[in-house]
Amino acid sequence: MFALLLCTTWLGSDVMTWHQDYNSAVNLAKEQKKDLLVCFHADDVLDHLFASETVSRKLMTDYVCLRVPVDYKVGDQDLLSHAAFSEMMGKPGVAILSLHDESLPHHREVISVHPLVSSRYSWVPKFGPEQLAIVLDLPRTATLTQRSMLYGLHVHPERPGSIRGTWQPAFVGHAQRHSARQAAMRHQHHANLIAALAQLKSESGMGLYNGSEVVAESWGMVVGGENVLEASFSCIDAWRHSSGHWGAVMRHHRFFGYDIARGANGTWYATGIYAD
Repeated sequence: MFALLLCTTWLGSDVMTWHQDYNSAVNLAKEQKKDLLVCFHADDVLDHLFASETVSRKLMTDYVCLRVPVDYKVGDQDLLSHAAFSEMMGKPGVAILSLHDESLPHHREVISVHPLVSSRYSWVPKFGPEQLAIVLDLPRTATLTQRSMLYGLHVHPERPGSIRGTWQPAFVGHAQRHSARQAAMRHQHHANLIAALAQLKSESGMGLYNGSEVVAESWGMVVGGENVLEASFSCIDAWRHSSGHWGAVMRHHRFFGYDIARGANGTWYATGIYAD
């Protein structure tokens, strides 16, 4: 029998259900082919996130929800201190675990982290119901690093047009490979765009033109480390301060992909790739 906590947000005859046992919630999510949203709480400071009817309906449709205190244990280990949740920085907040499709390479991995910490970037909004709604609508096939970049772009006040195109697998693959290449080399650099576009044409099976790419590195090595979300904000902020890069980020493109990877030096390296 699953342990349940019933939320006070009623939607017609439906009620949003919070589970209190991690293993039971994981098994239920896998059975129902849903992802698992985990709310790590210290008090009632997170309750306002779920008061929105839009958020509640989305959660009931696509997610199993788990609400546990920050010191909740699975076995003899605090769940929040587990390596899978390291990007939560030990803080209260919200995380999402991918469980809806066991064929995904990141099945059973965390794909979103939103610890309640402030950003050094003034344009980043405080995490609230509107921001949670954005998180719940991010591509379910995307990884933690990809979703972190997409979230940062979605909440940027200038509303970049590049994310209004199609999240294309071949483009995502390029962004993933080149971000990892930069991280392995600990060096920010562009890919060979002509060769990259040729590969993208081959992988996607489509004619492409007006290809462009942006790259950036975070402040990780300078500030002593950042979690994936803050590093994404950092790279986006770097693009904002370069007219050429920001022009590409702001334009609407037919296809796009974004990713970010961390080097052994603590610096994160981001890639955005586009074409029409």
